[in-house]
Amino acid sequence: MLVDVKRVEVVGVPVDCVDVPVTHRTVGDILSGAAGGNIIAVNPEKVMRARSDPRLLDALRGARLLIPDGIGVVLAARILGLGRMSRVPGSELMPAICEIAAREGRGVFLFGASPEVNAMVAQILPERYPGLRIAGRHHGYVKDDEMPSLIDEINRSRADVLFVALGSPKQEYWMAENGPRLNVRTCQGVGGTFDVIAGRIKRAPALFINLHLEWLYRLL
Repeated sequence: MLVDVKRVEVVGVPVDCVDVPVTHRTVGDILSGAAGGNIIAVNPEKVMRARSDPRLLDALRGARLLIPDGIGVVLAARILGLGRMSRVPGSELMPAICEIAAREGRGVFLFGASPEVNAMVAQILPERYPGLRIAGRHHGYVKDDEMPSLIDEINRSRADVLFVALGSPKQEYWMAENGPRLNVRTCQGVGGTFDVIAGRIKRAPALFINLHLEWLYRLL
C-alpha cells in the first residue's frame, strides 16, 4: 500500500507534510517499485532562493519527495495552517537509506565531493552498514562534455540509489536535468553529507540538534 503524502506550498515553494516514519515508508515504496524520482531537502535558504530562481523551483516541483529539512519550514507550515510535519534532516535520511539498501541488498552510487572524500565515503559506508553494496562512485569534478559518460557509468552500475553531493542548488539542477536519463530508482541530494561522513566537517553537537538550532551552530 502506497504512502499518501500531502504536498503544500510555503510562500509558493512546495514541501511534503511528512515526518521521519512516513519518510522512511515512502522511501521503501520508491525502492520497492512505486514511482521513483528525486528526493530533495527543503530548508529556509532553499525556499528563499527558489522564490527568485525558476530553475530551482521547477526542480523542487518535479521531485518525488520533498523533505522538510529546516525547522523554519516546519514552523512556517504550522503557523500558516498548511499541515503537520516534522523535521527530517537530509543528513540523517542518507544513513537511513543506506540501512534499507544494505538490508535489501541494493546498490548505491556515490557522486560528488572531492576525489579523496568520495573514496573515503565509499570505504566507510560498507563498514557502517554491512551488506551495503557500493555499485560505483565518481567525484564531483565533472566537465559538461564528460557528463554523458558519467550517466552511462551510473546506469551500467545497476545502482538503485544515487547520492548526489554537489551542493545546492547545483545538485538540484543536475538531478532535474539528468533524472530522465538515469535508471536508478531514486536520487537524493545530500549536500555536504559526504564531507561529514569522511570527518572533514562536523555536525552540530546533539544539544543544538535536539533544540533545532543546527542552523545557528553552522552560522556561528
